[in-house]
Amino acid sequence: MSEEFVIHNQFKESLSRYRQHDPHLKKIKGLPLVYHSPLLEESQLYNPGIYLITGGRQVGKTTFLKQFILRLLEKRKVNPENILFLTGELIDTHHVLKRIIEEFHNTKDSFQYLFIDEVNYIPDWDKSIKYLADCGIFEHMSIILTGSDNRIIQTAMKRFAGRRGMSAKVDFNFPPLSFKEFVCLKDKSLRQFCGRLIKTPLTQEIVDYERKHKKLNIYFLEYLLHGGYLPAITDYELNKTISQGIVNTYMQWIIGDILKCNKSENYLFEILRGIKETYNTQISWNSLGKRLSIEHHKTVADYCYLLESAHVLHIQEVLLEHKLTGAPKKNRKIYFRDPFIDHSVTNYLGPRVSFVNIEKSMVRNEFAAPYVEAVVVGHCKRCAPTYYIKGKKGEVDAALVQDKKIYPIEVKWTKQFRTVDIKQIQHYKKGIILTSDSKNKVLGNNHIIPLLRFLIHISGGQLNL
Repeated sequence: MSEEFVIHNQFKESLSRYRQHDPHLKKIKGLPLVYHSPLLEESQLYNPGIYLITGGRQVGKTTFLKQFILRLLEKRKVNPENILFLTGELIDTHHVLKRIIEEFHNTKDSFQYLFIDEVNYIPDWDKSIKYLADCGIFEHMSIILTGSDNRIIQTAMKRFAGRRGMSAKVDFNFPPLSFKEFVCLKDKSLRQFCGRLIKTPLTQEIVDYERKHKKLNIYFLEYLLHGGYLPAITDYELNKTISQGIVNTYMQWIIGDILKCNKSENYLFEILRGIKETYNTQISWNSLGKRLSIEHHKTVADYCYLLESAHVLHIQEVLLEHKLTGAPKKNRKIYFRDPFIDHSVTNYLGPRVSFVNIEKSMVRNEFAAPYVEAVVVGHCKRCAPTYYIKGKKGEVDAALVQDKKIYPIEVKWTKQFRTVDIKQIQHYKKGIILTSDSKNKVLGNNHIIPLLRFLIHISGGQLNL
């Protein structure tokens, strides 16, 4: 094995050395909050196949792979010689990748596990994977690939038709922690309660919800600071703030990914500034471009879609209700995928704002409202295709499409609101109005539901009224 890969494969020397000295396992050892992804229980990953896990920077993909390897060694008693971890950042060409895999391949047909982290760093990596798959090398192997550039990787994976194995699911997403996942990580006593919220229809009363709501609200204000990003969660847990170093590290990754795609940091800065200035409003690429020095609106769109593929943005299209799809040529709304990303971008654009001041401001509903709406949109998109509605009486913040039905969702991060502000959603049956209140109510054809309850409920992957 090449010397540069030894540090990530110390289990080959001994299991205890791996636990103690692997850079990622060592980093989480002793932390107050250690996250274990549900993917660790995904049985399909143990079958022969080529699996893809995509997710943004700093969300814990590499740590997950190390935990998965530890589980293989401890619970499945896999021979260390049948496991190999590679990092794409250290492999210069797909020819080198091919040679490493051929050397690892066991001709005795023992089942093997190959992990390639950030595979998108290897130029033309898919050529070698496809060639080796055609040679039959992967018949007794589980290959788990990770990457942060969703668009490039998904395009490459389309070339593997019929070569990815027999498992029903081969593509997995590794997003930042949802609000429910953070609550369960932070407070084990609420895990069973969160499970009840997921299983119980949103319109059905839960006897002790109001009593739990106050604690959930405290955790939600935390979530609006660090979002689902594990380094930020850990930093806040230890120091009650988020350091500039955590913010800088995230932005440096994003800038590096943009430069890797032969894009300009100056353009990136301008576009992010334009997004912040027009945040939470309907906008076209052309109108966004007019705010910038960038001459062509297509360039603006290219950067935004690149940021979307890098898990920085959500680009939300308006809903074509008769087709239940988005209208790509009409105005869209742009959100940051996570509150932590939003705060990091704000600091990048300057002047820097301390997280102490952000935390003080977040208790004001009018300050928190844009972050809250973005969180709702992001959680809905994890569950099902989500758009916004533009109607004659105004707009509706989100429209979740599930089982060929539209579920209009309006976000009002307050306990009281004017009916004039929700004219459009009143045209729909079973519309959902999310508020900061702790009580379920009915307003005409619409249901008023506690926003925090909604976020936890929808994390189960199914909206149930």
